[in-house]
Amino acid sequence: GASELMLAFEAECRMHPEEETVGTIGRIHNEPNAANIIPGKVSFHLEIRGRSRAHIQQVLDAWELHASRICAERGLRLKRRLLLDQAPVAMDDKVIALCKREAERLCYSYTLLGSMAGHDAAHMAALTRTGMLFVPSLGGKSHCPEEESLIEDIEKVGNVLLHTILSLDQQGNEAE
Repeated sequence: GASELMLAFEAECRMHPEEETVGTIGRIHNEPNAANIIPGKVSFHLEIRGRSRAHIQQVLDAWELHASRICAERGLRLKRRLLLDQAPVAMDDKVIALCKREAERLCYSYTLLGSMAGHDAAHMAALTRTGMLFVPSLGGKSHCPEEESLIEDIEKVGNVLLHTILSLDQQGNEAE
């Protein structure tokens, strides 16, 4: 039953790629957690991120409909508890445009994407214009021991950051 709930969550998240809505089931605990016993209780952490609260809620509402059906069919009880509700934070369009311009000027390829993660930039956005640059990870592995990036990619992102800061500084001096 728990695996069916998790697969329904994954399927629902995949139905919303245009909103960059993503979901993760990152922690799973079975009780009694024995190889030859059907679990009597399964706990899992579900995380969902998206461009806006509305997109997140849309996916969550759709998943809850699936979850209600799955629980009814299997005679299960689902108890949900909210652990964290952090609103998505948009980065500054001007900073994003400058990063893009500098990457193009340096003849670097790039991909615009939403992070939706609780990076420091999300907190700084309340104080100033913010943006983020990401270094590609080999195999897309991130936040794990296997995470690795090529030094060439690190250098490219560093160059884009440097030139973006210089450009922002120049624009600030011109405004004075």
